[in-house]
Amino acid sequence: MELYGEYFCGNKISEYGLQHKRLDYGTLAKGFDCVDAGYLMEKTWETGYWEQESGLVDYTEEKEAIEERLEEIDDQMNDLIDDDKEDSPKYSALEEEKAKLEEQLEEYEDAEQSQPEVYQYFIVSHSGAEILEEINEIVYYNEELNLYVWGVTHWGTSWDYVLTDVPCMTGKF
Repeated sequence: MELYGEYFCGNKISEYGLQHKRLDYGTLAKGFDCVDAGYLMEKTWETGYWEQESGLVDYTEEKEAIEERLEEIDDQMNDLIDDDKEDSPKYSALEEEKAKLEEQLEEYEDAEQSQPEVYQYFIVSHSGAEILEEINEIVYYNEELNLYVWGVTHWGTSWDYVLTDVPCMTGKF
């Protein structure tokens, strides 16, 4: 998503956002209805299932490509072992490549597991959830309750001074 001008959903972007050419959370939140959910998530874990719809780090394609290459390497290494060539430079190169790929695979898996901590929850409308999902904010959905909840990962700073990743092309600066 990229914004052109000084407004988002009819709301003027904060001066701080305009100076830094990024949409601020205060203006983002004004773009749709959002209501403090307090302890809603905590109190409703047993009512349906809260599925995280967006805000996830997803390396599925990268991991699949690495796993495919690791299988190829294992096959090549087994062929070299069968030919009594496990001391060859080619076998050593395959071992080195395999170690690097396994390390990279572990880094992807660690990144997927280390989601940012959510400090606040806000109930949002379906259209609000769509906006948040488009910019990859954390959004949960509970089918049983037919409810979307936005998981906010910052605390304490005025939302006018917290910037999203959405660029604003205002032409002012």
